[in-house]
Amino acid sequence: MMHAMTRRFALLALLALPVPAGADPAPVAVQLTFDGYASGFRVLSMQTEMLLAPTGYRIAIAGRTAGMVGLLYHANWQTWADGTWTASGISPQHFDNAGVFGGQPRHVALVFEHGEPVIRTLDPPDDTEHLPVTADAIRHAVDSLSITALVIHQIATQGHCAGETVAFDGRQAEALTLHAAGGEDLPATTRSSWRGPTLRCDIDARVIAGFFREGDTEASRNYVDTLWMGNVLPGVPPLPVRMTATTHHLGRVMLYLTKATLRDAGTLTARTP
Repeated sequence: MMHAMTRRFALLALLALPVPAGADPAPVAVQLTFDGYASGFRVLSMQTEMLLAPTGYRIAIAGRTAGMVGLLYHANWQTWADGTWTASGISPQHFDNAGVFGGQPRHVALVFEHGEPVIRTLDPPDDTEHLPVTADAIRHAVDSLSITALVIHQIATQGHCAGETVAFDGRQAEALTLHAAGGEDLPATTRSSWRGPTLRCDIDARVIAGFFREGDTEASRNYVDTLWMGNVLPGVPPLPVRMTATTHHLGRVMLYLTKATLRDAGTLTARTP
């Protein structure tokens, strides 16, 4: 579930944020809190912190299962990724995903060397859960969390999302196609503190390597997730206000923004909700 959640969840090459002419761009840090629902029940809580700087980004997530699901299947995870802006989008540098799922500790750490992901930590070793992932399958891949940075970048600079990439979380590789689905006005809901106009980005995902050895289905290999991007805070590019995540354990989860605040740019460390 850890890698499934983080795969959902980027600013010009040298100018990350819109600023007045002649002004020096400054890093901006935000904290977003989400609640996730599946089949009408609250199943998880997630806190996301993002640092958007002139030269790059850092995203950190802390999440846990909640409600009855949390009692039956306890899980908590902390994930972070960073990278730099490039003329074409993003260049990831690090990815780290650690947590406990059903009593089992799990940890994945990647570094990117010359643009290629290299596994530094894989605990437990992936010798029973997934089929092997070849180097060719993840050539020029980005980490699964940096996809959020890419969408923020595209919305801020182009006004829409588009393009194809491969995302790798240390265990599975997915071919992703991003495409704009136009504007959508989100109505008020008791599940979210935010409503209003958004730009919708759909992400068609297809698992291309690292298939589950057991319990693999066509639905788990091919699915569509969505991010709704809205103007949450003044002076900050549009950020996710609602998003879906297709998970292996919980199925399709809808995440709703419940709180958004500005943070000190020097203190970006996600904390467990």
